[in-house]
Amino acid sequence: MSTTIAQLRHFIALADSGSFTRAADSTRRSQAAFSRSIAMLEAHLGAELVERRGQRNALTPIGRTVLEHARQVVAQADELHQVVRHQVSGEAGSVRLAMSATPHALLATRLLRLAARDAGRMRLQLSGGPQSHQIQALRDRTLDALVTDYHSLPGSHADLEVHRLVQLPTGVLARPGHPLAQRRPVAFSELTEFPVACTGMSAAVGRLLVQRLGLQAHPEVLIGLASESVPDLLDVACHTDALYMGVMAPAAALLAQGRLVPLDIPTRGLESHIAWVQRVARAPNPVLDGLRQQVQGWLQEAGSAG
Repeated sequence: MSTTIAQLRHFIALADSGSFTRAADSTRRSQAAFSRSIAMLEAHLGAELVERRGQRNALTPIGRTVLEHARQVVAQADELHQVVRHQVSGEAGSVRLAMSATPHALLATRLLRLAARDAGRMRLQLSGGPQSHQIQALRDRTLDALVTDYHSLPGSHADLEVHRLVQLPTGVLARPGHPLAQRRPVAFSELTEFPVACTGMSAAVGRLLVQRLGLQAHPEVLIGLASESVPDLLDVACHTDALYMGVMAPAAALLAQGRLVPLDIPTRGLESHIAWVQRVARAPNPVLDGLRQQVQGWLQEAGSAG
């Protein structure tokens, strides 16, 4: 007999919980049936995968290797079922998408509305967090795609497929009554007199600023207010002397209303390049491909408006 997908799912549940009882509950199996499934998997593979130590169950070295492959096999099986469901019934299935701060500000509402209008045919999960965690989630197949700044991606990512979507202009914004709002031009050194609100900078942009303007422009010196919430950063710029530094597109409505104004300061070379990242090794997925094209269109629209 061969190993089954169900057995691999059970093994993953055991590895994640560390407990036969909790894993059996999470997979809706009796403890006896769950234990038989794990025993059959070990018999099929001809190796002990779990060291049973009373209430504690640790993976053996070969068990850790099997776990890595099991996650990939199960994820590929799920992708296959999703593609077939889409072809047969039009159901999009579950899409797990992570975004860095600026794409989240521009896309999250539109993506949620898109999924809602599909009347349950698409289950959408949006997430954020540190980019290193997002990339690892891609590799672990617990995430389908990542939308992030291209220049912040690690230098070596041969296992990842990167699509550059759009270039978005950046700027420095202030409330109309700000002391710097009427100055033409504004020297970069003048920014350091006020709190600078920013989602953060890639290492490449940080190096460029330091090369041009010196150590005063190092992100650790320059950025006084950091947050992953772009709306919060824009709000503090509207109501205080803080300066928003970042992509202009999320501020389009505030600029049109006159609640924020751009400072006359050069930002050439500091544009944000947004990329769509997914695994190279994956099943063809027309839902994900279509979503990438939709996201690219929205970002291009936002860039034009900003």
